[in-house]
Amino acid sequence: MIIKDCIFETILIDSRCFRKGILLHLTNQEGKSTTTEISPLPGFSKETLEEALQQLKKIKQRLVTTWWTKSALHYLSNLGLYPSVYFAVETALLDLLTPLETPIPCQKYALLFGSPSEIFEYAKEISSEDFKHAKIKLGHFTPETAHQIVAKLSDQFRLRIDLNRKWDFEETMRFCAHYPKDFFEYIEEPSTNIEDLFHFPYPYALDETLREIKDLTPYLQSKNLKAFILKPTMTYPITPYLNLGPEIVLTSSFESPIGIAQIERLIQRCGLEETKHGLDTLRYFEYETMSDCTLEKTSP
Repeated sequence: MIIKDCIFETILIDSRCFRKGILLHLTNQEGKSTTTEISPLPGFSKETLEEALQQLKKIKQRLVTTWWTKSALHYLSNLGLYPSVYFAVETALLDLLTPLETPIPCQKYALLFGSPSEIFEYAKEISSEDFKHAKIKLGHFTPETAHQIVAKLSDQFRLRIDLNRKWDFEETMRFCAHYPKDFFEYIEEPSTNIEDLFHFPYPYALDETLREIKDLTPYLQSKNLKAFILKPTMTYPITPYLNLGPEIVLTSSFESPIGIAQIERLIQRCGLEETKHGLDTLRYFEYETMSDCTLEKTSP
């Protein structure tokens, strides 16, 4: 397959927070086209939007002069691509090489964050959406406030708790002691010190830690490690994690509907349809669907 046209443009995803991204449009020699999104998350991704854009410009010539096959995709690993760029380029090429004929809807858990009143309001709003599972970001609260939130929502959802490494080990242990060991599906990043995870006796999941350590072997020996939380925009490729044992949960980094659809296709390609993934982020933006989402183009 030859890429006949390669076009990219910067876009404004949400004007309230000036969330921006890049759309990558590829068209092959048969006239088939696809669009994927590059959206480094400010303050979290290692690359900026401008750096991602500059890298796209550098590899454009290679994209349009390579004869692409599925086996040729491994060449991408030699280009030193930023995760957000790698994710967009490879998934775009896969869309053209092996398009998914019948997309399968992905299972999702509800995402709840903000102030306690905002969390309760969102929970009320989605009560009719048939969510049975929810992740609550509690790391910025005191344990007392976290207990109050859990008490109010545990009857509505099976809960996943995300502490984002904001609490120390002792604080998290005191909090968890109030609940049976299987009360939460897991505690995401339960301690400020990753070494404490070797002694954590409750189900837990890794997110930020995955982007900081290279050898996961010691953690894989823990029976309490239940899931890897992977954000393709920040952690790509994801294939090295697929057969390690813990459940693979893919989550959005607040992309537009185009980026969400991109993650959904990746979920299907990896055979992860039975897992509940973290794709409930569009409700926090101005627009939740592509028909409503006005992507304001800006100059590359």
